[in-house]
Amino acid sequence: MDRPAWMRRWWKIGLLAWLLGATEVRSQEPFRCFAFVSPQLIITAEVAGPHSFILNLINLSEFVLVIQPNEFIYKGASGAFYIGQVFEKPTTDSRGQTYKYSASTLIKSKSFTGLTVLGAFRELDGIAEASIRIGARRYYMQPLGRAEFEILAAKIGELDLESEDPQDALEQANLRPMGSVRTTDGTSEWDRDWQSLIREDGVNVPKIIERPPVAPTEEAIRTKTYGRVKLSALINRNGGLQDIRVEKGLGRGLDERAVEAVRNSWVFLPATKNGEVLEGRIEFYVDFPPPEAARKP
Repeated sequence: MDRPAWMRRWWKIGLLAWLLGATEVRSQEPFRCFAFVSPQLIITAEVAGPHSFILNLINLSEFVLVIQPNEFIYKGASGAFYIGQVFEKPTTDSRGQTYKYSASTLIKSKSFTGLTVLGAFRELDGIAEASIRIGARRYYMQPLGRAEFEILAAKIGELDLESEDPQDALEQANLRPMGSVRTTDGTSEWDRDWQSLIREDGVNVPKIIERPPVAPTEEAIRTKTYGRVKLSALINRNGGLQDIRVEKGLGRGLDERAVEAVRNSWVFLPATKNGEVLEGRIEFYVDFPPPEAARKP
């Protein structure tokens, strides 16, 4: 379809703004920006905060792509793997109920989208490898410094999404291939590194992303009562807590203190499965360390 010149300019301006809009934050080193570039797909990822990444995906192929947050994967310096939990993107169900998170998005041919992916991320100052799994392929992104990333974003902003020849479009925008692709061999070995992060039934269980320490009660301090309170709760599709239960308590007011703190200051993300956000019940602990441990720096 032929679009007028003003509309083509809007595409370029919008694409550039989307890519550069989140670059105000973060330091240049260590690597917190990553990119993959090919004639079929362009992906950029950057750390946006302690629990989030901003992903930009440009589909230059003739196919519709399906992206899920748990398919964004990175490896920390320790060798541990981390995956996304949900997209911070409102979604409406068949009954018209709107929820703040989604677990799947479609990217049409010759189009782009920007996504904020949230998760229980760690080691953000030591990311050894970043990738996205789409279908039978896993796209490994190249780490970039801040200056390199901004130059790349500016070039991507010049990309002509309507070009009949994606390779020519890359060349016209002075974009070179970046990153690598690995295709499944039909076994689970190709992505075994992160499989244990999702339950065997395919559920990406609810996650705690903020858990401020909880101060003990005066009675607990006086009686030198400390340890762990075991709680369980239903995490709804918006990450809210329902039906909090004390599974194993300590008494001395600590059980009530734990429930109150979790309800008012802890932050949870809901479960997902097969591209849907779900309610899910989890068990977790609130720690009350011994007085001498609490005083240590």
